[in-house]
Amino acid sequence: MTVTTVGPASVTEDLLPFRDPGFRADPYPYYARLRQEHPVYRHPVGLYVVSRYEDVARLIRNPTLSVQQLDFGVADPIHHTMLGKDAPDHTRLRRITNRWFTPKAVEEWSKVMRACVEAVLDEVEKGDGTLDAADGLSLKCTFETTCHIFGIEPTEMDAIQRKTYEIGLSLGPGGNDEEARATTEAFVWFAEHIRRLVADKRAHPGDGLIDAFIAAQEEGRMTEEEVVYTIFLFFAVGHLDVKHLINHGIWLMTQRPELFAAYRDEPEARPGIINEILRIDTPESMVVRLTTQDTVIGDTTVPAGEALALLIASANRDPEVFADPDTFDHARPVAASQHLAFGSGMHGCAGQVLARAEADIVFSSIVNRFSGVELAGEPAYAHTEFLRTITHLPVRFL
Repeated sequence: MTVTTVGPASVTEDLLPFRDPGFRADPYPYYARLRQEHPVYRHPVGLYVVSRYEDVARLIRNPTLSVQQLDFGVADPIHHTMLGKDAPDHTRLRRITNRWFTPKAVEEWSKVMRACVEAVLDEVEKGDGTLDAADGLSLKCTFETTCHIFGIEPTEMDAIQRKTYEIGLSLGPGGNDEEARATTEAFVWFAEHIRRLVADKRAHPGDGLIDAFIAAQEEGRMTEEEVVYTIFLFFAVGHLDVKHLINHGIWLMTQRPELFAAYRDEPEARPGIINEILRIDTPESMVVRLTTQDTVIGDTTVPAGEALALLIASANRDPEVFADPDTFDHARPVAASQHLAFGSGMHGCAGQVLARAEADIVFSSIVNRFSGVELAGEPAYAHTEFLRTITHLPVRFL
């Protein structure tokens, strides 16, 4: 594809080689060059990439930008969720779910998470102290908590993780035809699985989130497709990003014993530590919006009808906001730690309070039980241009 000439935003080389293994393993040097040389970059795939914090933070809250008018391609079912809707439909769906993430509700779900974490660590203590933290702790416990919120049994965990990842392959700009087919098949699998769950819930009602969605459909506040794909969305976000937050935090503790000690000895520092884990390796690298009118970004005017990739992972390492941004520093002042890992504005993550609570439960349980943690093997990764994912994290608790 020919690069469109748009003044300062144009370059002839691909500064973001989305499928390059080196880029996927460590995109941050690429982001740094982009911020410095081409903060609004017309990518060869045909979208504008925005990389500086000030621009991303402003645009992510801009009400003139649309998600509902974006072409999601094979990921089109996302348009049946609040993630793919503008106001007023987004507001309608958000209101239905908001009461499930109040402080009182989060306290209740945290009990479920804590019980699962303690049970896992009980078994670790009985054994040789080793564990694959990726599946055996972070995935298992976040998934069980999500299923408890739904009011269902925690089944199909491995399939749901795999299918969610296959859908994620098509949410970034670098997907290919093979990944598009995998995404299509994953959505079909999810729809069938969730329709069975909903049918079972109708036959055996309870008081979980799925029951609330069924009631909303019967009252005319949700369509059947919105019910199905909103359940999918909660399955996905219930483990995907939180799992990386937890895995990355545990990995950091294996590399930085002083971080383990700080989490154990300085309870007041824990929120800052979680903030910094999210900032320095943001689980989802970008969000995408569509301009509905000509939009000025720095020296560039982006025409109406263009897709914008807002690089929140780049914004979170902008030296104009975060001093020495590539260094982990949990003691950053609060005013200088306003990362965008959970998004912001209307589409900010509704479950971020629960996500933080789940991470704190895992980290607190570990530091309260053990004297340290170390790697027991090489971690494995499945990073894409969109998702940061640790798939295997063998650790030994000391």
